[in-house]
Amino acid sequence: MLCNLSLSGQPVKKRIINQTFSIFSYSNNIEIYPKFSILNDVQERSFIRPLKQSQFSIRSQVSYNFRKNWNGVAGVAYYLSSPGDPYSSSTLIVPEIRINQDLSYKQRFSAFRLGHRLRMEERFINKSINDSLIEGYKFKERLSYMLSFEYNLSKRNKLHELTFKASDGISIYTNNKFDQNRFYTGLNYQIEKNIFLELGYIKIFQQLSSGDRFYNRNMASLIVNHKIKKR
Repeated sequence: MLCNLSLSGQPVKKRIINQTFSIFSYSNNIEIYPKFSILNDVQERSFIRPLKQSQFSIRSQVSYNFRKNWNGVAGVAYYLSSPGDPYSSSTLIVPEIRINQDLSYKQRFSAFRLGHRLRMEERFINKSINDSLIEGYKFKERLSYMLSFEYNLSKRNKLHELTFKASDGISIYTNNKFDQNRFYTGLNYQIEKNIFLELGYIKIFQQLSSGDRFYNRNMASLIVNHKIKKR
């Protein structure tokens, strides 16, 4: 889809690239102490049309509840990303290391919960030239804010809870360049006492480095959450 966009007095073309994905993720929350836990997750993202791997990631974080409703998180992630075009003949897979620091606050109301998360990310992306990796990393620093909403749909059933979730977040690079807007909605169901299954939909609108191209990504996600509490 093409449309005109006026930038600095010069008309340029804005190109929207539509893509569809499926995401499968497993995450666990290992409680070390009542206020201290370790968070881990593994995620596989694939294009749907055509069916092709897009990205694989693994992340480990440390979480600490330092005050009532306040939480701090620090972690590191490793990504392997394939070309953004599923029709590309390139087999290049680009490694990336991401370091994150989060500050979260939850507001609890009688009928629902609101969450606020501020995240700083330091990204180290392996450099590449002509479809080959080269020595060195590109550094990018990104700041994001996310507002989340949760509502319990099964208040009378404490064992098999069903929760509606929604969130909206925006990310910018520290040079004030827009990166993306991410919207999420889903249902979280408690299968067992410590195992939850979450089915969701993600919409990402992301600006590419060229400035005139944008990804409009629609994603179906399936997440398995496992809570491991200290006995």
